[in-house]
Amino acid sequence: MKNGKMLQFSADEVIIKEGEIYQEMYKIVHGSVAIYLRYGQKEEHLVGVYSKSKCFGEVHVLSDQPSIYTVVAFDEVLLMRITKESLEDFIRNNPRNAIDIMQNMVHTNMLMQKNINLLLDDLYEKQDVNKKRTQEMKERIQQYRLSGCHLWEA
Repeated sequence: MKNGKMLQFSADEVIIKEGEIYQEMYKIVHGSVAIYLRYGQKEEHLVGVYSKSKCFGEVHVLSDQPSIYTVVAFDEVLLMRITKESLEDFIRNNPRNAIDIMQNMVHTNMLMQKNINLLLDDLYEKQDVNKKRTQEMKERIQQYRLSGCHLWEA
């Protein structure tokens, strides 16, 4: 059932795809969704599972930017679709949802910062490994020089 405001998805069905632009957000009426980074790739990362009453996709409505994550139906899920045009009415009629939306955005920002920090740690670790390898190679070269051997003879 994909008619207007209410949308139903079966388990494992992709709702939002990372990198694509959407003009709507969703509120979960029934069921759960899984939020992924790099869904379907070797580096796939499950960010979390949202259930009833949670909203997702608010960044799309407010920024017109591509999605930073993929959302997949965890089980059978019923969603309320909120478009950019209907967002103001949605918040006016459901003021508590404004706080939920802000909390989701804060959570998403914190998650992105954490991922950036993990990536930076990984890069720094690789740099350290490369520095260590370079140092080991320099030491081996020095040993060959001191022993009178030539590298191309070894």
